[in-house]
Amino acid sequence: MNKAASLAPPAPAWAGLTETEAQRLERHRQRLLHALQAQDRRALHTAKQALLRSAYRRPATAPLRRALRDLSWWMAAMLLPLRR
Repeated sequence: MNKAASLAPPAPAWAGLTETEAQRLERHRQRLLHALQAQDRRALHTAKQALLRSAYRRPATAPLRRALRDLSWWMAAMLLPLRR
């Protein structure tokens, strides 16, 4: 397994999501991945905050909340290396 593949967030669980919800989830996933690959701390922080707001905002269907929370658990471990 290469390093880039290990950094990629898990594929979202699409079961039970509408097409609009799946697209919304994928946008969050792509934002996180792009910020991580660019090693942009500000963009990563912004993407994480947007995901958390989205995961806990109502109204949202149960499958969407579950998928967003799964993605938020994954992103909680995303840290950029310290610059020295």
